[in-house]
Amino acid sequence: MTVKSRRPMGGLPGTQRPAGDQATAKQPVGRPQGEPSTIVNVRLPLTLVAELDRYLDRLEGQTGLKANRGMITRRALALFLASHATESLFKIFSITEKGKREQSFANL
Repeated sequence: MTVKSRRPMGGLPGTQRPAGDQATAKQPVGRPQGEPSTIVNVRLPLTLVAELDRYLDRLEGQTGLKANRGMITRRALALFLASHATESLFKIFSITEKGKREQSFANL
């Protein structure tokens, strides 16, 4: 299954790079502002990437806002970890029938 890339490859036909003496606007370089971060490479199946791209297209159509794979993946991972952290807290301290607190670390 082939997946259409969301990133354009190369320049548009007929466009030329500006000469070295012309001033060009430069993008900021380096890590983004805010919370410290690092890059994590993850291999994903093409079907999952295609589904993510369809979701991004649908989201842009509904909201009119631009999003990218990284933004959606970061948000999904944060929500996943938050939901499992809450479940883990309930598993650690569970109340038994006798009303005594019991610690269980079996399913963490």
